[in-house]
Amino acid sequence: MGALGANTAAPAEPPRLDARQEKTLARLTDAVLELAAGQPIGDVTVSRLAATAGVHRSTVYEYAPSPAALLQRVLRTELDALRAAYLVDVAPDDAGAAIAGVTRAVLRHVDEHAAIYRRGLGAEGAESGLNAMLSEHFQGSIELLLDQHSVWVPAADEVERRAIERYLADGIIGAIDVWLTRPRPRDVEALLALLERLTPAWWPSA
Repeated sequence: MGALGANTAAPAEPPRLDARQEKTLARLTDAVLELAAGQPIGDVTVSRLAATAGVHRSTVYEYAPSPAALLQRVLRTELDALRAAYLVDVAPDDAGAAIAGVTRAVLRHVDEHAAIYRRGLGAEGAESGLNAMLSEHFQGSIELLLDQHSVWVPAADEVERRAIERYLADGIIGAIDVWLTRPRPRDVEALLALLERLTPAWWPSA
């Protein structure tokens, strides 16, 4: 099972940034990851984020409407890069290996940002929007694999196809949420093997 994404439209591509904007976004990225690792992102104010990044308060709004939205943007960018690296133009015979590869990479991404995801995926993390963001991303990855005919699912119609995408996506999120309760070092390969055992037989495996 892989980092799977929905029959939901992908977020619009942000405009290309110049060198100065890239540097500012890098500072905001470091700041929002640092702050979100230490406290609920809903408790982080724009002023605090700006001060931590060393930018003016108004600058934050050039990149996101809120600290939570900026956090989602930062994490989604990392996840989208993994999707592009592993899943684009995958042949059906290679789908199992590609899905295993991207799943492994996503689990490492989650483990790297464990403090953020542990808080954001839990019941108290609804305001972060991370559960919905991750589900949309996973569903979008499944949608990509289906659209390019890398995989097949036993869906009778579009509603069933969307239900399958959602089932796979939210299932892996639940497993990740529980996995994050383990102390470090967490075994990525063990979780990957568990997910492969839980995945329906018709889904490609490595």
